[in-house]
Amino acid sequence: MTREREVVLYFTADMPGILKKLGMFEDAEAGRLRCYFCGRPVSLQNIGGIFKHEGQIRAVCNDIKCLYEAARLSYAKRLSNFGG
Repeated sequence: MTREREVVLYFTADMPGILKKLGMFEDAEAGRLRCYFCGRPVSLQNIGGIFKHEGQIRAVCNDIKCLYEAARLSYAKRLSNFGG
């Protein structure tokens, strides 16, 4: 059985504009943006992604453990939205 999942990808070149729209760019540039999972500073050089959790946009670094946790939280949220 094959499952389909929607994944939204953005290229690194798009990230500054996305962060600016979200009001996070200045914090990333100044070293104030932190990974939601490990607390490491997140910059344009090491940003792994952004996701919504508990009504807020969160940043995640590019560490594989943090990326996994972000994916797990996002998936769990989708399941709860569909009663699963």
